[in-house]
Amino acid sequence: MNETGMLTHILEIFWIEKLRFTQYTFQQIAKLTEEEYEFSGEGRPKSIAWAVDEMAAYDRNFSFYLPLSMRVSSLFFFAPYQENEVEKDIESIRDKYTPPAFPVRFLDISIDSAKQLEIKESSPQRDKLLKDWRLTLLRLEDRLSKLSEEDAFKKRYASLSGIHTIAGAINNSTEFCHFLWNQHAAPFINHES
Repeated sequence: MNETGMLTHILEIFWIEKLRFTQYTFQQIAKLTEEEYEFSGEGRPKSIAWAVDEMAAYDRNFSFYLPLSMRVSSLFFFAPYQENEVEKDIESIRDKYTPPAFPVRFLDISIDSAKQLEIKESSPQRDKLLKDWRLTLLRLEDRLSKLSEEDAFKKRYASLSGIHTIAGAINNSTEFCHFLWNQHAAPFINHES
């Protein structure tokens, strides 16, 4: 049995990475004042708040389209992906975003379920966004936990970025959020750790 006891092994690997990065984001923005969080100006047209809102919105879209994509893919006879095809999907996603390594102490974040995402209270608006984002991830986790190992290799996820394996779709969501973070948040957080 896998670590979470809920997700198939192939999905668990990418889901836990997704949760770690989300928890990391929550921890970093909790350290910011409202002014730091909302600031935009010359040389910085997008605020950290904008980036975090976009990250949460991307996951909402993923959560909405995942069951639709899986239903549509059930209408077609697809041969299951082989592990090397999943690896190719993951590599193409990483090549698309060319992300730097995850932050220092990223692997120290111990989490294996969306219900364990901790939100440190800061402002009503920020807290609402993070609670809604957490709820989105809880829904996603519930949908993913219903997939068998066979479905995890057989179902497809269709999006504007292409047709992905389910593991690739999770990874695409993580990498897109990581890309937004690195472009619009990390350079402006002096105490990021």
